[in-house]
Amino acid sequence: MSQQPLLKKLDEAIERIRFLERENEETLARATSLDSEAKDLRRLMALAESKADEILKPTPSVSKTSAEGQSTAKSGKGLQELVQERESPAQVDTRRRYP
Repeated sequence: MSQQPLLKKLDEAIERIRFLERENEETLARATSLDSEAKDLRRLMALAESKADEILKPTPSVSKTSAEGQSTAKSGKGLQELVQERESPAQVDTRRRYP
């Protein structure tokens, strides 16, 4: 008779372990998915940066004016730096708190 409560506790422990294993597998799958998405975003950022550099490059046939001089100065910067230049101080503060 004293075996019944022990068997019940053992069954509960087994169920808990199965539940945790499922949660672990789901978490691992989600982490793998997020890693893949991060890699895709890095590739897109690199592509966007190279396209931005192409767009900001001055053409040889265009004469230089002060506005074009400013564009040329920005062409050496990365996309991240260009985005940060346009951010307000509140946005920068938020970015510091939530990277």
